[in-house]
Amino acid sequence: MIVKLGELTQIHAGQSIRDKIENTANGDYYIIQIKDVDSLLGVKKSSLYRTNIKGKGVPKLVKRGDLLFVPRVFRESLPYSVVVNLDLPNLIVAPTFYILTVNQELIRTEYLNWFINSDAHGGKFFKKNAMGSSILNIPKTVLLEMDIIVPPLSVQDNFIKLMAAAKKEKEIMDQLCQKRVAFIDEAINKYLN
Repeated sequence: MIVKLGELTQIHAGQSIRDKIENTANGDYYIIQIKDVDSLLGVKKSSLYRTNIKGKGVPKLVKRGDLLFVPRVFRESLPYSVVVNLDLPNLIVAPTFYILTVNQELIRTEYLNWFINSDAHGGKFFKKNAMGSSILNIPKTVLLEMDIIVPPLSVQDNFIKLMAAAKKEKEIMDQLCQKRVAFIDEAINKYLN
């Protein structure tokens, strides 16, 4: 089944912030900025700022399972998304993101994240629809019209298990590579000393 992204999610802009984002120990909100996200690891808690928000209205809070979409990137890369993998009170995002709240009865967040980030699906859509010359942009209205292939939830769950296994395998291979480099460095240093 093919469904428009706008039928699967609610999309909101990140928090409007007029001033520089200050990191204050007693800030009321945790804020996710571009520096805090990794397309493979999700949100890095250790680098989050705590801040206070001035202005009217109550900020839109994000929660575990929301998807953050980065609509503006340099020409060399493509827009991408990350899954919010943290449970923190008063968690907000900078205005550089769109917040996608996923309808879990129709689609799994992890599957949608994979779909958006895959070259064959999201990449193809973004290359065709991105606006701008040096900085690419996907407006919200365009993003809402993205066609998403939605398999049954049981199939999505199996895909998610495969993706988790592949991620774990990559982590193990990266650790093995780091250990190999350390072993080689140690062997060379022993020889040189």
